Amino acid sequence: MTDNNNGGVRSTSVSVTLNGKSLGVDAFIKLEETFEFSDAASEADAIFKRDEVSAILTDQILEIVAKTAESVRAVSQQARPVASQQYQPAPQQQQYQPAPAYTPAQQVQAVANGASFQSDWRTIASKFGDGEMRYLSIASYSTQRLEQDSAAWLNGHGLNPTLFKVWDNRPGPRGLEANVPNGSVATIKIGRDIIDACPPDFQRIPAARVKFNSDGSLYIYFTKEFEAFLKFGGSNIFSTQPQASPFK
Repeated sequence: MTDNNNGGVRSTSVSVTLNGKSLGVDAFIKLEETFEFSDAASEADAIFKRDEVSAILTDQILEIVAKTAESVRAVSQQARPVASQQYQPAPQQQQYQPAPAYTPAQQVQAVANGASFQSDWRTIASKFGDGEMRYLSIASYSTQRLEQDSAAWLNGHGLNPTLFKVWDNRPGPRGLEANVPNGSVATIKIGRDIIDACPPDFQRIPAARVKFNSDGSLYIYFTKEFEAFLKFGGSNIFSTQPQASPFK
C-alpha cells in the first residue's frame, strides 16, 4: 500500500504467484493488480480492498493453471495416439460409470465423488474476465446431487456438512443457465445457525467454491480466508470431532 503522507492510502497492490507443478504443469504463473483509490482511503478500507482483489486473483490463477494443465495433457495425448486409444472408455461406460482415476488437479484441490459422464456441457464467460467456464446443466447434474457430493467432500475433510449451505449458481433468472456470468458453478457458505461464531467477513465471503473438472467430477477448493480461519482455531467449530483439524 502507498499513502500520500496525509494519513490516507492512495493505492494497494496484490501479487499472486502459483507453482503449477502440483497441478500437472511445470510452470509458474503470476498475476498482479494495483487498485487506485479516487480519494485517500483509510488503512482499514485499503486492507479490505486488498483482500477483495487477492480473492479475485486467487480464483483467476487457479482457473488459469487448471486450464493450462488440461491443455498440456491434451497435447500429450495427441502425441501418443496409441496410448490414448488404449485408455479411452467406451461410450456406454461413459454414460454410467464414474471416472476411473483422478487428475493431478483433483489431487491438489480435493474432489467429491466422481460424476457420471454427461453430454450436456455448457460454456459461459467467467465474471472475472479470464476466459470461459464449462459446467454441466442441472438436467445432467442435479442440484441435489451437487449438494450431496459437496457434503461428502466436506465430511472427507473432517467438517460437519450440516453447518454449511451449498448455493447452486446455475438456476434462476440470474443463474448460469440464464447466461449470467459467475466465477464458480456453486459456492459453499457457512450456515446461518453458526455464522455468528465466525468473523464478520464470512457474511460475504464463502467458505469454498465449486467448479467442474473436465471429466464431470466436482472441483472444490476452500477460499483462502476460510482456510486461514480453519488453521488458526476455526476448525474446532466445524469439525465432526471436537479438537480435531483436517489441516494438521
